[in-house]
Parts: sequence; C-alpha cells; structure tokens
Amino acid sequence: MAYLALIVEDVVINKWEITDKEMIIGRVKFCDIHIEDRSVSSKHACIVVEADPFLKGNLVTYIVDLESTNGTEVNGKAVNRQQLEDGDMIKIGFNQFRFVDSSALNLDETAVIVTPPQ
Repeated sequence: MAYLALIVEDVVINKWEITDKEMIIGRVKFCDIHIEDRSVSSKHACIVVEADPFLKGNLVTYIVDLESTNGTEVNGKAVNRQQLEDGDMIKIGFNQFRFVDSSALNLDETAVIVTPPQ
C-alpha cells in the first residue's frame, strides 16, 4: 500500500492512500487531496499510477505538476513529472509530504552479481 503523509515539524498530520486512479492535489474542495493553503494552486499537482514499463505486473507512481504557481518539488528539486520512490519528500506550496510505499520492490535484495570467468 502506498500513501502520501502530510508532515509538519516531523509529525504526520494526515495520510492519503494512493489508489490506482489519478488523484488531484489542490486547494479547491473537489480535489482528492484537499489542502487549504493559499500557497497551493487550485489544481496544483496529480498523482498518477501506471504499469511499470520494465517489470511486468508492477506499478509505478508519478507526481505531475499541473502548471501550478509555486511549482512542485521532489527531494528539493523542481519537477514537472517525476517517478516517486519510497521515502521521497514532496513540497507543494509550503506543505511537505512523504511518499511511503511499503510494497516497493527492493531489487538490490534480489540482484545476482555475476563475475566474468577469469
């Protein structure tokens, strides 16, 4: 299960479960993730879940900025569209979110390193 956690001073204030549909983040009440803050645009960004083009049966999550006034950042960098990884910090307006994905694949644990014959 993946979710966005709104964090204020290292405390989780609210959590939203990420579904397989597009989720709009914004200031207007009809948004899936409604943030009542003037630094957030009416429709600021959206969360999109898509099939992983490389691993069959796996899903990947993206955040897409919807041409917001104050932009969207992931781990301190401005983004237009960015794939999210477990633990990423997202800034929308003055709000900080952590993306948590407990179902994320840890490919390092399943990797096999093959050394060439000598």
